[in-house]
Amino acid sequence: MAISAAGMLSGLDVDGLVTSLMSVERQPLVNLQSKTASFNSKLSAFGTLKSAVSTFQTAVKALGGDALRALTTTSTKPDIVGISATKDGGAAAGSYSVEVSKLATADKLVSSGVATGTTFSGSGSMDITIGGKTTTVSLTDGNLSSLSSAINMANAGVTATVLNDGTQDRLVITGNQTGTANAVSIKASGTLAQFDTTMTPADPLDPNSVAVTSTMTRSQTAQNAEMKIDGIAVSKPSNTVTDAIKGVTLNLQQTNVGSPVTVSLAKDTSTISKNISAFVDAYNTLATAVNKQTAYNASTKTGAVLNGDASARSILTNIRAELGKAVSDAGGLKTLSDIGIAFQRDGTLKLEKPAKLDAALASNFEGVSALFSSTSGVATRLTKVTEDMLGSKGIFKTRTDGLNDTIRSLGKSEERMELQLEQTEKRYRAQFTSLDTMMVNMQSMSSYMTQQLAAIAAQSGY
Repeated sequence: MAISAAGMLSGLDVDGLVTSLMSVERQPLVNLQSKTASFNSKLSAFGTLKSAVSTFQTAVKALGGDALRALTTTSTKPDIVGISATKDGGAAAGSYSVEVSKLATADKLVSSGVATGTTFSGSGSMDITIGGKTTTVSLTDGNLSSLSSAINMANAGVTATVLNDGTQDRLVITGNQTGTANAVSIKASGTLAQFDTTMTPADPLDPNSVAVTSTMTRSQTAQNAEMKIDGIAVSKPSNTVTDAIKGVTLNLQQTNVGSPVTVSLAKDTSTISKNISAFVDAYNTLATAVNKQTAYNASTKTGAVLNGDASARSILTNIRAELGKAVSDAGGLKTLSDIGIAFQRDGTLKLEKPAKLDAALASNFEGVSALFSSTSGVATRLTKVTEDMLGSKGIFKTRTDGLNDTIRSLGKSEERMELQLEQTEKRYRAQFTSLDTMMVNMQSMSSYMTQQLAAIAAQSGY
């Protein structure tokens, strides 16, 4: 604020008077700012509740769909045959004997050695065929290094490298995929004819035929993995077998003829029990958050930020309604109380009887799964409820959009009021400055009149 000289001569406290008047004038703005702060607090509170609902939804989804059908996998010799269950793959508990007689391999072709730096003069081409698909590679005036680069750039389904055996260089071509269907065949001509794997000897009856000896040897032949699963012969093109046992991936690493490996899948009751406990905890965390934001303190007669807000109260109301409904397609299990979960007096959930849950998982695993994940299951219904709440038309989007609109509107009103107050303060300051000037003039006139009267009195002898 600029330093004002107003009032210094007359003694009128212009700044004090303006400040006092403006404090009264600013009261509507203070009230408006208080409203804005209140709406911002509500917006923050809804953000807190949205986060709590999202966390609860995560715990719910861990019990929905195929989540409760989680299985543990074991192998008696994981370094020979590994096992894993595919998520949501429909695997069932069981045990299997696996005996691997052959591992799947890819074709590997190796050329004869040539002196390092040897070049091929002239044009040549290679037709690389895998599984009926042929890719042509052409080369003019090159060497083994440029040939391997050209093969790799062609994306023919093979990888070419140059191997130095200590004295000479060799071209090595390896198929990218294992299995008999991925055998590699090369038809070469011109300066690259020596890399042909399909050539036949020269025709002795044709004097114009030329015998070109292939330099390529097959150091490894493409083959399928061969095994027996519970005595049934199985042949697969890869050592990662995903379609022999439903929902199961077998990782073949060694052969074990005569020494079968046992792979097993079992119901993961431990993880399921933990997920159910996490579900109970997540609900209680959500309930605590909602109650904190909507509470009313009777002793102080004050309410929390969202006290009286119907949308905030509806969060728990809707969720509790689903928790209390009976499930129609879970066998003998109908409600959460059937597995030892019950509401407490304070509105929270509690796994009152862990032994009851353990017994249900042991004797009626499918029933427990259905209690949560069936069409009318608890997790199925709660997933729908929470998705609606968190969706584009849910209470959080609706309420936060409304609050943001109100906050923006209040902000514009504050800006207009600030401009009006600036004008009002200028008017007050101008008026009091004018009054100050008038008082100075009057004081000067009074002093003059006093002096004149004193002079007259002196002349008159009074």
